[in-house]
Amino acid sequence: MAEESGDKEEGGQEEAAVKKKDDVVLGSPAGMSPKLVFGVLALNAVIVAAVAALLFLNYKKSQSAVSLQDIATSHEGSAKAGGDHGGDSHGAGDKKKDEAPKNFIKQSFRVNLANGNHFAVVDVDIEVDDDFVREELNRIEPKVRDFIIIVLSSKTYEQIDNVEGRDFLREEIKNKINSYLTKGQVKNVFFTQFIIQ
Repeated sequence: MAEESGDKEEGGQEEAAVKKKDDVVLGSPAGMSPKLVFGVLALNAVIVAAVAALLFLNYKKSQSAVSLQDIATSHEGSAKAGGDHGGDSHGAGDKKKDEAPKNFIKQSFRVNLANGNHFAVVDVDIEVDDDFVREELNRIEPKVRDFIIIVLSSKTYEQIDNVEGRDFLREEIKNKINSYLTKGQVKNVFFTQFIIQ
């Protein structure tokens, strides 16, 4: 009889284990119910969808943002297109995509040199990469032109007849222009034409 009661206890434990096993979802961690697993999966899917939507909207917003540089470039392009009769408009668009947009302020000068026997014809391109600097240079244009004329006319033929002399002149002009500016700097000064007679 003691053996029968021992067998009943073992049988009862086996039945309880089988019932407990039926309540547990196969493959779920430590006895989680199917409703809880489904809820966690649904919450995870909602979070992933929300993050994907935010990333997509941020990407679209950055693609549609127009910078001041884009406006200036399109304005310059439309001004050139208005004066150009004919030509391939697709080629101009492709060229602008390949080149980084740059701003140049162009000035031309014809001055007598210091020794009085020679004169110089010089085209100067001032490179700026900031619209604020470009606007400020336009405001102080008379001051910049005056300085460049004075510097050019103070040079002798021998001082600017070689590469070193022209490089020094370029740096001198750039540094003086930068000293006039209140905010920002000129990137470079280029001589696109330099003729001494």
